[in-house]
Amino acid sequence: MNNDAGFISPRLALLLAVFTIGLGVLAVCVVAGLVLAARRRITTQQDYVVRLLHNSAVPLAIQLVVRAIDLGFGIVLYRVFEEQQRALANFVFAAFVTTVLLATIAEWGLNIYLTREVARDAQAIERTFGTSLALRLVFAALVIPLSLGVVYLYNGLAAAQLIRDGINAQGALLLLLLACTVLPGAFSAAVSALFMATERPIVPAVTQLLTNIVSALLKIGALVLGLGLVGVALAALLATVFSAVIFARLLVRTWGWIRLRFDRQLAQTMLWAGWPLMLNSLLLAVFFRFDVTIIRAFHANELAAYDAAYKYVNLTQILPPIVINAVFPLFARQAVADRAALTRAYSYLTRLLLLLALPLAIGVTIIARWLIAVYGAKYVELGTPALQLLIWYLPLSYVNGVTQYALIALERPKPITYAFGMAAVFNLVFNLVFVPIYGINAAAVATILSEVVLFWPLWRVLQQELNPTRLWQMTWRPLVAALGMGLAMLLLAPVHVLLSILVAPPVFWALLVLLGAVQDEDRRLMRRVLGRAA
Repeated sequence: MNNDAGFISPRLALLLAVFTIGLGVLAVCVVAGLVLAARRRITTQQDYVVRLLHNSAVPLAIQLVVRAIDLGFGIVLYRVFEEQQRALANFVFAAFVTTVLLATIAEWGLNIYLTREVARDAQAIERTFGTSLALRLVFAALVIPLSLGVVYLYNGLAAAQLIRDGINAQGALLLLLLACTVLPGAFSAAVSALFMATERPIVPAVTQLLTNIVSALLKIGALVLGLGLVGVALAALLATVFSAVIFARLLVRTWGWIRLRFDRQLAQTMLWAGWPLMLNSLLLAVFFRFDVTIIRAFHANELAAYDAAYKYVNLTQILPPIVINAVFPLFARQAVADRAALTRAYSYLTRLLLLLALPLAIGVTIIARWLIAVYGAKYVELGTPALQLLIWYLPLSYVNGVTQYALIALERPKPITYAFGMAAVFNLVFNLVFVPIYGINAAAVATILSEVVLFWPLWRVLQQELNPTRLWQMTWRPLVAALGMGLAMLLLAPVHVLLSILVAPPVFWALLVLLGAVQDEDRRLMRRVLGRAA
């Protein structure tokens, strides 16, 4: 096997394949049971909070399995290419530019627009889906030439000695292959938006799980065959095509052959309405992960360690989109019919997310070294401090995520655009000034400070619209409980890191109860949910 392909023994490859298949079978069985249970409960329960929990629980369980597969394969990939961190940097950079940056532009906010319109009027599917899909596919096709433009841009800047590293032939091929995944992904996302709008998030979640299992098997096969990172990218493309085929069958089975008509006037309306939504998402990508492009330009050898830290950050991002997507149709209706109910729902959801974010931030800070070591010893020195800094983006990120969608439901996209614009400009300037000097730790600090910059204008507008519970009232008790939990972890981690992880949840819960953070509303909700489960 050549050096460019990395090294993986046939025995390890076989074990990985068996493990992935076994995990996939187990996941499908578990999810099937959860789906059946969730369907029974939802049909008999009209309580919006309980419905939200059911619509979130199964996708959350699926996402945990999906990310577990991703994490396992990521560990293998990073160990296989531990001596080739520049090659890994090419892969990380290509994935960000195509599937995050350019794909966000190609999405143009049309998924959110479609979800909102169909949530308010189910009859809008026939009128809006065809036009939305046509626009999505055209924009997705443009990602391919744009990705090649990125290659010319970087190599031109490198030739002018404005940056340190250009893009070689392998990096260009990775960009092209991953850019091609955006086209079938656009179709899958458009159909997924219909299921989200009709409050059936389980369907796209299960489809994503199946796609992820197929993708993992194909990627392992690519490594076994010695195809290297190019083979991994090709496997990702094949998996997105597989996903698109499944979504096509689901579309026909659920809604029949929707007449895919293109309405020019409606297209103009969609483009106009989607522009601020796209811009918000793009600015979010800029301030949240644009540092990848700057690190690649000035510290390419550090990018793999930074991405290893970011893989744990990605795990923390599972819950908010699932919960927010489940609650967004409700937000959209309450914004029109019952502002007081929207205020209560927003405050309660934000408090629940903070109860998760604060202990996670403290716990990851304490065990960061062990977490990075899983990817390989060569990443520990740089990756550990980067992860310890990065994880503190989490509390405000959860708050900002819920606030953003509440404002979208209230049809206030302009303040969101303004806030994301401020945060993106700040992040870009901070990274350009400090990353060339201090490397990936400066990028981590920029991520935290960008959340702060984003928070203030969003929160101020939300207070004008809804007047929710004050943030400090939702935060101080969970924070004190999380600090107490962190102290227990510090004492136990030197003995065994797994012991400190196992002790953390009961310690945190006990301190929450002692501090009075568990409210009567929480107990009533638990009784309602458990009562339905009984």
